[in-house]
Amino acid sequence: MAEATVKVDDHPFANALVSVFGVIYFVAWSYSFYPQLILNYKRKKTTGLSPDFIYINPVGFLALTIWSWGAYFSPIAKKQYQSRHDGHSPQISKSDLAFSLHALLISTITVIQVWYYSRRSSVKPRAGPGPRQTPSRRGEEEPLLLNNQDQDNLKSNLLISDTPTRPSLTCQLALLGVFAASIISAILVWYGKYQFLDWLYLISSIKLFISMVKYIPQVVLNWNLRSVEGFAIGVVICDLIGSIFSFAQLVVSSIYIDGDAGGIIANPAKMGLSALSLGFDLIFIIQKYWFFANTSKEDEVQGGSGDEED
Repeated sequence: MAEATVKVDDHPFANALVSVFGVIYFVAWSYSFYPQLILNYKRKKTTGLSPDFIYINPVGFLALTIWSWGAYFSPIAKKQYQSRHDGHSPQISKSDLAFSLHALLISTITVIQVWYYSRRSSVKPRAGPGPRQTPSRRGEEEPLLLNNQDQDNLKSNLLISDTPTRPSLTCQLALLGVFAASIISAILVWYGKYQFLDWLYLISSIKLFISMVKYIPQVVLNWNLRSVEGFAIGVVICDLIGSIFSFAQLVVSSIYIDGDAGGIIANPAKMGLSALSLGFDLIFIIQKYWFFANTSKEDEVQGGSGDEED
C-alpha cells in the first residue's frame, strides 16, 4: 500500500496554527493543575477535594501518556496505524507528549499533598499554652460528603469515601478493573491475539472512561456540601481554553495538513478528552456562579486567609 506523503512545508500557515494551538492548549491545560496545588498549600488541608478524583486522575494521565508516547514513537504502532488509514500517520503532536507527561507528574504531586496534609493534621499537636491536647482528627478525617444521615449510614455508601486519603470502594474496584483489563489485554497482544495498536487504543479508552467518571465525585461532593469551597474553580477557565484549542489543533492537523479527516476519530483520547472536559467545565461553572453563588459570597466574607483562591 502506498503511503500518503505530506510535507510540512506544503502547509506553512496550517502548521503555524497547529504550533500556536498546541502551545496555547498545553499552557492552559497545564496551568489548570496549579490553582489546586496552590489552594491546597495555602489551606494546609485538602478537605473539599474528592479522594476518588485525586486517585483516578494520575491513572488516567498515565493511560494518556502511554497512548501518546506509544503511538508517536513506536514503529510497530505507526506501521499498524498506517495499514489501517491508507498510509496516514497518527495525529499525535509534540504538545500532546509534553502535556500528558506533565499532567501525570502534577496529578501525582497532588496525591502526595493529600497524604501529607492528612498525616500532618492527624499527628501534629495543637500549639499554645495549657495542657497538651490530643491531636484533632476533625477536618481531614470527617466524611467528605455530608448529609442528614448518621455516620454509619454515610460510611456504608459505596459511592462515598469516608476519609480524604482513601478512595471509595467503588473507585477501588474500578481501578482494579482498569489495571486487570490492561494486563490481560497486554498478554493477548504478546500471544498475537491482538495488535499492539489495539492495546494502545484500549489504554486510550481507559483515559476516556476515567475522564468521564473522575469528575462525577467532585460534582456530587459540591452538591452535598452546597459549596465549591476547597475545589479550585480557577481550573475551569483554563480547561475551557485548553479543550477548545486542543480540539482545534487536532482538526487542523488532520484535515488541512494530513488530508485525512478520519485522523480526528482515530485519536479518540484527544477528541474525547476535549469534549468531556468542556462538558464538565460547564457543570462546574453552573455550580459556582448559579447554584452555590450565595454560599461562595458568604465564604469570601467570613472565611480567613488561605481559603480563598487567587
